[in-house]
Amino acid sequence: MADHSAADSASGYLFQCRYALLAALKRQDVNPGLEVSIECFDDIAFSSSGSPKELLQSKHSLKPKPMSDRAIQFWNTIGIWTKRVKDHPAELGKIKLTFVTTSTLGADTAVSLLRPDPNARDVSKAAEKLAGSAAESKSKKVAWATKLFLEQTPEMREQIIGMVEMLDASPTIVDVKDELAAALKRACRPDHMTAFRERIEGWWFAIVIDALATPGGKLIPVSLIDSKIDDLRDEFGPDQLPVDYGTADPSGETVGLLEQRPFVEQLKLIGLGPTGQKIAIVDYFRAREQRSRWTRDGLLRQNELTAYGRQLTEHWQRRRGVSEGYLRGNMSEAELAGLGMDVFSTTTGNAIPIREVAEAYVAQGSYHMLSDDHKIGWHPNYVERLSPTAPKDDNESGME
Repeated sequence: MADHSAADSASGYLFQCRYALLAALKRQDVNPGLEVSIECFDDIAFSSSGSPKELLQSKHSLKPKPMSDRAIQFWNTIGIWTKRVKDHPAELGKIKLTFVTTSTLGADTAVSLLRPDPNARDVSKAAEKLAGSAAESKSKKVAWATKLFLEQTPEMREQIIGMVEMLDASPTIVDVKDELAAALKRACRPDHMTAFRERIEGWWFAIVIDALATPGGKLIPVSLIDSKIDDLRDEFGPDQLPVDYGTADPSGETVGLLEQRPFVEQLKLIGLGPTGQKIAIVDYFRAREQRSRWTRDGLLRQNELTAYGRQLTEHWQRRRGVSEGYLRGNMSEAELAGLGMDVFSTTTGNAIPIREVAEAYVAQGSYHMLSDDHKIGWHPNYVERLSPTAPKDDNESGME
C-alpha cells in the first residue's frame, strides 16, 4: 500500500516550487525588481534589496479537508510568524504573511475572516476568536505556538493577524499547471503551450535546486524568469526550435549499448579513434533525444525531419561523388580508409541547420542516425563491409 503521508510530503515540496513560479509571474508586473526565495525567510518569500516584503507558507494535500481554527498547520505557521515578528519588530505591519492552502476554510471560522476580500475580512473579530481557540487548545503539537501567541498583548495579536491573508481552495499541484499556462498565454502559440510550460518548469526546478544547495539560501531575481521566457519565446518562433540537449550526456550503460551500433562500426572502418567515436556517440544520443522531443511536443512541420534527412543525404552524396574520382582498383586498406575519412570530415564539417538551429550535435547526430540505417556511409566499400542491419530496440538506450 502506498505511503500517503510520504506522497503528501513529496507533492508538497513540488507544489511549493511550482507555486513559487506562479506567484513570481503574477507579482512581477505589479512589483518589478522583486526577488523570490524558497526555504530562506519562509517556505516562499518575496523581497526587495534583500528585505522581505511577503512571506508565504504553502500547504498542499492530495486529499484536502475543511480547515478549522484549530488546524495544526495553521497554528504552526502562526507560531513561526509570531516569533519572526518578535525577532524583527521593524517588520510589524510592514510585510504580508500569506497562507496558501489547498483546503477550504470552514464556515463561521476565524480563519475564514482573513481572506483578502475586503467585504468579508474582519481582522479584529478573527484575532479575538483565534485567541479563544488558542486558549482552549489541548494539542501538544502546537502548544508552543498557541502559548507564544497568547503571550502577546491583544493589540500585538491583532497587528500580527492583520498581516495575514488566507488563500484557501488553492490549485493543487496538478491544477497549478493550468494557472501557469494562463500566466504564460502571451508567450507562445496555444498549441505549443504544454511544451513551453514544461521547459520553463524544468529550468525553474534547476534554479531552485541550486538555490537550496547554496548555504544560507539564495535570492532569485524575478526578472530572471522574464529573461528565460524571452529566450524561449525566440526558440518557439517560426524559424527556430528549442534546444534542450546541448549538455546532455548518455549514461555509461547507454554508451555501452551505442558502441555496438552500426554508426560506430562505420567510424571504425575509416580508422576514427576512441575520442572521435566518443564524441559521435554523444552527438547521436543528443540528436535522437532532441528530435524525439520535437516530435512528441508537436513542434515540427509535416515531414520536416524527412526533408532534413534528404538535405543531409544530398550533401553527403556530393562529397562522396568527389571522392569516387580518386578510387583505383589496387588501393590499399589505408588509402581506402583515408578516402572515407575525407568524406566523413568534409560532410560532417558542415553543420547544416534545421530551420535556424545550427547546434553541431543536431546535424552531426543526424548524420550518424543516417549512417546507423546504412543510408549513408564513409568508407568507399561501406555497403559490403558493414554487418547486416540489426533490428532496433526502441528502448535499448532509453532514448524514445
